[in-house]
Amino acid sequence: MSHPTAFRAVRGLATAVVALIAVALVLEWAGVTVRWLGYRSVSGRYEGTVSSAEYNATRDVLMPLEVGLWLLSLLVMLVVFIVLVGWMLRTQRNARTVSPVSHHLSAPWAFWGWVVPVVSLWFPPLFLHDIAKASNPQQRGTPLVPLWWIAWLTAWLTFWAGTVLTTSGISDDHDTIQTLRDSEVDSLFTFSLLRTVAALLFLAAGILLSATVLKISRAQSHWTPARS
Repeated sequence: MSHPTAFRAVRGLATAVVALIAVALVLEWAGVTVRWLGYRSVSGRYEGTVSSAEYNATRDVLMPLEVGLWLLSLLVMLVVFIVLVGWMLRTQRNARTVSPVSHHLSAPWAFWGWVVPVVSLWFPPLFLHDIAKASNPQQRGTPLVPLWWIAWLTAWLTFWAGTVLTTSGISDDHDTIQTLRDSEVDSLFTFSLLRTVAALLFLAAGILLSATVLKISRAQSHWTPARS
């Protein structure tokens, strides 16, 4: 079967998206690990099982490391977004070229659907669902898309809930660590726990999105010789 020259293979972009998602997840889980090490150091100092010198040395390493890991993971997520939008544009163009299935959204919404308030709550999965349905009309889309979006939104809600609800008024400065109340130490534990739950949800979202990208790319690879 031959198609217009506008058709372009997507395997290269798909591989890049999946690889970048994996890097972002590794960085995020490294940040979670550092967060728990920080909590253990704070609770140990509070209980008196960790010396002041040991606590200060650990704190001076873990705090900038944790911040650096989170910032780096956000930077990688930005790169994932850029490459993912490129992949979405290309796969939608391919689908419009080959498949008779209609799309709810035009090409610019591959980007704007993520950033315009309110519609950003459902435009990205709608855009991706249409591509999946057009790439394999017999299956009429894939349940991976709504599952990915639910995990993604829930992950961010959990992440920000942990930040807003549990960190206000908590200080792990070495001059005030002994004056912390039990409730504040417990709140620091809850903060670490919610970050872990958010990381689990991000992991689920990353796996589901990767599977969706690979599934669509595999379906479209049958339309044209595989090349990047």
